[in-house]
Amino acid sequence: MSRRQNRRQFLYALSMTSLSTALYSSGIISGLSLLSQNAHAQDTPTPSPVAQDEALKGASMAEVQRIIDDFVGDASIHEEGLSLVMDPLASNPASIPVQAAFDEEINENNYCEELIFIAEGNPIPLACRFKFTALSGTTEVAFRTRLIDAQYIRALARMNDGRILGARRYVTVVAGACGM
Repeated sequence: MSRRQNRRQFLYALSMTSLSTALYSSGIISGLSLLSQNAHAQDTPTPSPVAQDEALKGASMAEVQRIIDDFVGDASIHEEGLSLVMDPLASNPASIPVQAAFDEEINENNYCEELIFIAEGNPIPLACRFKFTALSGTTEVAFRTRLIDAQYIRALARMNDGRILGARRYVTVVAGACGM
């Protein structure tokens, strides 16, 4: 192979890589469509419709309870002291704003060590976990989550003195976001 042919091959490969990267990052193509159809068909079996439906089902209540029990331990949940702020109707189920704040004063003697959020109807119920120290100052958290269906969102906070604070809100979603 001549030097000129090597250069052409290199430039062609470089331009195809650049083009695929641009199309992928702009969302025009997905990662799987970068593979040839034959390679995809041979390497990755297509899940059955039953398997796809199973993957989109929410977690069992036993799984949700296990997460709660692991976090709470032997302590009891106090329903006062933690506010969970969210709209009761989600206009965009793929990006639902959730906010938690503490009603009591947070300082170096009274602070949250850990805060978790549980989406009780999602396939993976533990939505997120935050850890804090006495130096964190105010403890307010805001994030966005994705919900598959109308469900309860639960926030649990472990305080430095061992108390567990909890809040729970129901949110109705317009369409299944996880299955989109």
